[in-house]
Amino acid sequence: MPLQLETSDWLTLLDVSRNGLVAVNFDGEIVFLNRTAARIIAIDAEMAIGKRIETLIPNTGLLEVMKSGRDETNQKMVINGHVVFANRIVIKREDGVTGALGMFQDISELEDMSKELESVRAISRELDCIFESVDDGLVLTDENGVVLRVNKAYQTMVGISNEEYRGKHVHDLIKEGYIGRSVSDIVIERKSPHSIIDIRNGRELLLTANPVFDENGNVMRVVTATRDLTELSDLKDRLAKSEAARDQYYQELKQLRAELPHKTIVTNNPAVKQKIDLALHIAQVDSNVLILGESGVGKDLFARLIHRASKRALKPFVEINCGTVPEGLLESEFFGYEPGAFTGALKDGKRGLFELAQGGTLFLDEVGELPISLQAKILRAVQSKQISKIGSTKNITLDIRIIAATNQDLEKMVEEKTFRRDLYYRLSVVPIVLPPLRDRKEDVLPLITAFLLKFNSRYGYQKWIHPDVIDCLKGYEWPGNIRELENAVERAVVTSLDDCMNLDAFSNIPNRGCFDGRAGLTSLRQSREKQEKQVITEAYRNTGSTRKTAKLLGISQSAVVKKMQKYGISKK
Repeated sequence: MPLQLETSDWLTLLDVSRNGLVAVNFDGEIVFLNRTAARIIAIDAEMAIGKRIETLIPNTGLLEVMKSGRDETNQKMVINGHVVFANRIVIKREDGVTGALGMFQDISELEDMSKELESVRAISRELDCIFESVDDGLVLTDENGVVLRVNKAYQTMVGISNEEYRGKHVHDLIKEGYIGRSVSDIVIERKSPHSIIDIRNGRELLLTANPVFDENGNVMRVVTATRDLTELSDLKDRLAKSEAARDQYYQELKQLRAELPHKTIVTNNPAVKQKIDLALHIAQVDSNVLILGESGVGKDLFARLIHRASKRALKPFVEINCGTVPEGLLESEFFGYEPGAFTGALKDGKRGLFELAQGGTLFLDEVGELPISLQAKILRAVQSKQISKIGSTKNITLDIRIIAATNQDLEKMVEEKTFRRDLYYRLSVVPIVLPPLRDRKEDVLPLITAFLLKFNSRYGYQKWIHPDVIDCLKGYEWPGNIRELENAVERAVVTSLDDCMNLDAFSNIPNRGCFDGRAGLTSLRQSREKQEKQVITEAYRNTGSTRKTAKLLGISQSAVVKKMQKYGISKK
């Protein structure tokens, strides 16, 4: 009599299946979930009954196959971190589709094994590449002295193929005349590295063998490196050619170093471009340079440009802001001091900035802040190129270039006798006057673009500025010049909650002019979300169900549910 199974027996068999099984009705509600599926989804099977399938498996696909009426097989997907192969079967009756059955097999372990195997293969390929890319000839033998492989460099060196060597004992190779001497057997016996000289094909070869030990300290492999000593003379010739090309490379390096700071000076302004050309031209001589301009116009960038374009590019660039050092410390900072020169001095003394800049460039920023009492000593250093440390009678001869910068009117200070006339003339051999940002409005947009790229890259953002706001920024006077613009862009990038930065992101800019009447600007994302909410609300109000809403809008039912939850649209 054939075995008869009750419905409960069939359900028990399905429940213990190693494949995950989940069945849903036409409304997407779960009516059956076996143990394997419950384990993968990480939910109690009884608790899952009656729940919407997409709430447990967002990428289920069962709703889609019921809609299309077509089965899907061997679909790779990820469920709760498990990689599975899924089959989706439509359940039909005479009156049409009534549900769907999902069957999936967990292949996570197979995926992990496949990745591990591929990792081993990758390591093997890397080792093969290393073995074959070495210029020295390499011979690999086992613990008994049998050759396992030789690299291409060795085959070229001795004129013998890998097939003639592989699988043969080194003693047999000596008997057959392939090699004159072997170092592998010596290393196996002594368990330590060993080197010998051998002559093959008229070439003097240096053979150096090293043992490879297993975890028990036994020799498991021997690697012999063979170097052709006759090639040393060729190496000497190549070295001589390299030294001959060194000067050329040095000049090219100087040119590249000179161009780097040039690229950081962003400008479309003809006047500024002329200043750049002038800076690059005078960089080839050692004349003192005085850079004039308001705070924030980039005087330090021009100083670095001149240094890097000069013959002193590989020497120090020493910078000091004359307005930030207390007057009582300026002399010791500039000229240094001898041990014990005054109370509190370092026991070993100190080198001053002039001495630290030897061979390079000394940049005196805010030189107008120098006290009149120190200007005479600075004049002597600039004029005679000699200094003496505090507490010393010895002179130090200087080999430096001096670049000074200030935002003050030095000519007026000379008339007011707050700045020495002779020092002014010594510093301003070549004056460079940089215009303020309000006189180079064509540079505002390129600078904004450069700063946005800089700060987006630094903080990992993708912020952008509304075009109407950019028009307002271009119309602002920017009394703080480029530095104020850079700070404004950085502040906007780090404080704005939206990717599109509107006028609120620049609320700290005083007297914003046209900003005041444009409070209605909103971000592109906010506008898009508002419109999307209106469309979904209207569609659901007319259809009364998420399934019909999804069909009307041409998206999945699960997408409709998620968006209704996101925008707080309540169901009927």
